[in-house]
Amino acid sequence: MTRFGRLILVLALFAVGMGMSSCAKKDSGVVLKCIGWGDVEEAKILQAAVNEFNKVHPGVEVQMQRVPYNEYITKVLTQYSAGIAPDVMAVNAEQMVAFSTRGVFVDLKPYVDKDTTLKLTDFYPEAIDHYTADGMLEVLPRDIAPINVIYYNKKKFDEAGLAYPKNDWDRKQFLATAMKLTKKDAAGKVTQYGFIDDWVIWDAWVYANGGSLVDNEKKPTRCTLDDPKAIEGVQFRSNLINKYGVMPSPSAMTAMGGLGNSDLFMNGTVAMYYCGIWKVPTMRQIKTFGWDVVEFPAGPTGIRAFPMSAAGYGILKNCKYPDLAYELVKYLSGATGQKLMAATGLTQPAMKSLADSPAFLDGQDPKSKNFLVDSVKNGHFQPFDPNVTEWKAMVESALDRVWTGDETAKAALTKVTADVNAKFYKK
Repeated sequence: MTRFGRLILVLALFAVGMGMSSCAKKDSGVVLKCIGWGDVEEAKILQAAVNEFNKVHPGVEVQMQRVPYNEYITKVLTQYSAGIAPDVMAVNAEQMVAFSTRGVFVDLKPYVDKDTTLKLTDFYPEAIDHYTADGMLEVLPRDIAPINVIYYNKKKFDEAGLAYPKNDWDRKQFLATAMKLTKKDAAGKVTQYGFIDDWVIWDAWVYANGGSLVDNEKKPTRCTLDDPKAIEGVQFRSNLINKYGVMPSPSAMTAMGGLGNSDLFMNGTVAMYYCGIWKVPTMRQIKTFGWDVVEFPAGPTGIRAFPMSAAGYGILKNCKYPDLAYELVKYLSGATGQKLMAATGLTQPAMKSLADSPAFLDGQDPKSKNFLVDSVKNGHFQPFDPNVTEWKAMVESALDRVWTGDETAKAALTKVTADVNAKFYKK
């Protein structure tokens, strides 16, 4: 499952329960269909809340469709073309452009404008902006997800005699820390790595180094990964593997038996692990050591930047009951729904006032996550380009040889950037 699959699954299944109530107050005998993806295990987190809501609002049936994440966009668009699409759908930030550019969404802004119970100014403006296209609010954000969370093993820091990291650290301090946390046996084999990311999060190092993926994230006209700042950022991640040895190589990961990257942190093989806040419920299962979180380090010139995602709900134009569907979307993305989701540890509310409240800063582990409240301004959403998935796949394929040390970032990015621009951004 993709890195946001677990998060959106919960949101989508939450829609099943919440939708069954929202519509019943105004009508009965109405069926609303809501689509999401993933397995049903995540739904247990919210089942108690869903049951209580349904007791108060019986009468409307919400039917849930679940589709594998990697088939989601194709499945929904196929259904939409055939006139059998669902009424409400979960949408993450990466999927937004694929649906928006095909004009499938109902504009939510007229509903919000006349709604006295909801204010867009309560939301992080970055999330509202991302989900707004050509003046239309197409998705109401439910959460915001800066990908800037480094989980660290307190026991490993204590054993190495290291102070716990602070949010003002930079790339140089991060590297020094990772090197001290890397251990080898007498034969020179690494027995403990200092750092790992959840997937190949190469763009974080580009952003922190002052680079960019494109010239304009909302209306890109060219890929900019051939810029020296982007190249140096990617080379730094390669150096973590091939020069400094603080991060496992692709072959080392294979040799470790195919364990998930988070598993390597949880079993003590890795001391620091980079991902988003949605891993918190998983980390709370750790019983053998204490842990906390710290913000992703600033780049060499003090720039603090990283990728960012979000999740929310939209109404498709084929919906027969858009007023009822809006009530469902409003509940899911309003204060009540955001509080319920934040309580699971999975999400940071899309309303800043809720993020900066006990609803999110609940005193549970991780106790140091408060940096997330104000870090949203430094996040970068994926470029708003319908071809971005295709050309990012080209980039990531080209970077495979960089991670193995067989090619420099400069060589790989110079070539692939030219290929991307020739194919997707030629005038």
